Amino acid sequence: MSPNSEKDSAIPHAFVSEGPVRARVWKIWSPLWKLRNHRNGRLFPPLATFGMLVLLSPYQLTNWIASVRGETIWDPKSVFVLADGRYLDHIIPFVPWTIFVYYTIFLFYLALSFAAPKTRDGHRELLVTIQFVVLASWFAYVVFLLFPAQVDLRGQAFALGATEGSLGPFYASFHWLDRPFNSWPSLHVAQTFLAAIGLTHWWAREGRKLRIMALWILWTTLALSALTTKQHFLWDVLTGFALGLTAWWFGLRPALRHLSGKSPLNEKNLASVSN
Repeated sequence: MSPNSEKDSAIPHAFVSEGPVRARVWKIWSPLWKLRNHRNGRLFPPLATFGMLVLLSPYQLTNWIASVRGETIWDPKSVFVLADGRYLDHIIPFVPWTIFVYYTIFLFYLALSFAAPKTRDGHRELLVTIQFVVLASWFAYVVFLLFPAQVDLRGQAFALGATEGSLGPFYASFHWLDRPFNSWPSLHVAQTFLAAIGLTHWWAREGRKLRIMALWILWTTLALSALTTKQHFLWDVLTGFALGLTAWWFGLRPALRHLSGKSPLNEKNLASVSN
């Protein structure tokens, strides 16, 4: 490790207060920042992923609270009713193998941390992106508690043998981990959308157009898998997308622009320096 990198890692608070609030790195990351260059930076991605999962862990608490309360104040599937009186959510087919696509949420978590540039600025962008994933999730947790709704679609999956055969353990694991509450907005959709935005931000710099295209195809199929595995209502998916889009447009997008030096303020400063 060079003297400069040691100096950089020894002043973790120096970057915290730079720029607008949305582009600042939380002080909670200071211990991680001190290890940024440890072992040639190999520890940073897995530790950032672990930190993100810790910050997202209240999900399980809200899920447990909702399951204990057992309350449903409204039925999201009632939003989409066909002319013959049937619910659109019941018409959407159950496609067993799409459980594998549903599981790719964990790949999005890992890809987000490991794809970030191994630079000081890249690590800042990663942590800020994670922060917006966390903020969007915490907002959803409040919705889960205030407007509980039970996902009563799993009966369709059970009737078609979801917990039987080779795919049974995959469904049983998710059903055990995720009780049929925490309906809307879908964090499967919101979290992976923001992760995909971060990945696109970095891969676009490298000109990886095919990789970006494949990424968004995967994200689209993941969003659809929330329906075809009967894990979510259509309302959940749409509101999850709306949550992710809002967090990106009003928060992550301007934050990444600032960190990339593309904000109007930065461009003005650069112009004044060049003059």
